[in-house]
Amino acid sequence: MCASLLRLPYDILEHLVETLDRPDLLSLALTCTSWKHIIIPRHLEYREISLSVDHYAVWRHLAERPSLAANVRRLVITESEYCHSSISFPAISFFRSQIPTTLVQPLSDCSMLHPSDYPLRALRNMRLLKTLEFENIFRWAEGSPDTLSLFLSHIPSVENLVLRSSRSHGLDDEESSEDADAPSVWVFPNLKSAILTGMPWYKKYIRPFSAALLSSSQLKVLHLPHFVGYTSNVASLLDNCRFPSLVELNLGWGWTYETYPYAQRFLEAHPTIETLTWTCAYNVVLARGSLPHLKHLCVSHLSFVRALSAARGPDAKLCLETLGDLFLFSSDLPTDLRDIDGLSVRKLSIKFCDSLATLRAVAAFFPAVTHLSIHGSVFIRPKSRWTRAFRRLARRLFPHRFANRISPICPRVEDVLPLFPELEDLSGSSFPHGIAASSLQDIRARFPKLRRLEPFDL
Repeated sequence: MCASLLRLPYDILEHLVETLDRPDLLSLALTCTSWKHIIIPRHLEYREISLSVDHYAVWRHLAERPSLAANVRRLVITESEYCHSSISFPAISFFRSQIPTTLVQPLSDCSMLHPSDYPLRALRNMRLLKTLEFENIFRWAEGSPDTLSLFLSHIPSVENLVLRSSRSHGLDDEESSEDADAPSVWVFPNLKSAILTGMPWYKKYIRPFSAALLSSSQLKVLHLPHFVGYTSNVASLLDNCRFPSLVELNLGWGWTYETYPYAQRFLEAHPTIETLTWTCAYNVVLARGSLPHLKHLCVSHLSFVRALSAARGPDAKLCLETLGDLFLFSSDLPTDLRDIDGLSVRKLSIKFCDSLATLRAVAAFFPAVTHLSIHGSVFIRPKSRWTRAFRRLARRLFPHRFANRISPICPRVEDVLPLFPELEDLSGSSFPHGIAASSLQDIRARFPKLRRLEPFDL
């Protein structure tokens, strides 16, 4: 079979290799020497690249070899490691890079370019680029020249765009009107996934970002940045956006009463959403029939669950498969959990629980949970009534000082496992690290359905 394929013209073999994923490429390259020479290094080493704009040798190599750059599927732009006159970034080092180690002879000549033009020319050659990631988008956004706009305007065919940042930034009110009216426009007609968790909302980015969203009719995954310090000018960009295929939405946190209505209208206009993450969502009223296909919900305040239930009708209960990032208090459980079908939840994530008694009540309400994550704390209340009375008095007299001195106690594995009989996966921020081998054997014998106890596979 391989021998007959190798008789085909080289262009056809190249097209065939282009359609294969990286694991399949390696398997094919190991079958015979002929396939190895075709795939390595032109395809195998150049499918996924992670480098900074300071790696001029690699950028020039790709700029002068269009056929080689066309093999790049995933490009990760790391932070600048050195200082150059054309880039006003501080010196940063010790960042991981994934750079090809083998040079390939050029198939076509390329005129000599200025070193700063190599990245843009290489991007133009990456006609099959599917994923572009920026590790710390804030540094690129404040660069001079505006490297972010230059890069994003050269990737119209990209399908997955990831803009991360180590911190959130609000609107820059001191941005000049000249920058705010910059003519750069981003158009992503093939965009299917946009993770914009680090997008800095300078005025000069509002119009390009609006054009990018309006041009992305095939978008399925959208992660918006944390709206800390943002005004309605930014949130209003969602009003005109309609994504018929949107399945996953992450609204982040930091929304205010001024910007809540925009998020609410956006949710009501996208009934196809199946996965929603919205930290600190509360005091939201949804129209009747909103989010009918929602299956996975991560929200801190269960008041949003009541809003969803009200939108479904008085007798309808929420049938969710995933319920996560919850803050649970015993006093709120009877009201908050009555709108949920407890038998449908399979994955449960808890960030805070005020007592083990509350955790037992939650376990009784969700008996079919198979995946449990407790990445917060469980406060263990004292048994003595005098101690409880003293704590109530101290909280009333010194609320801030006393709260800072109370340390939460994380639950033990032995306290959690018996509560969830169907549990297959248990993870947490403080347990079960440091469990002895004898304890693992005992846990495996007592709970045969358990398959994973982070970080152990049982």
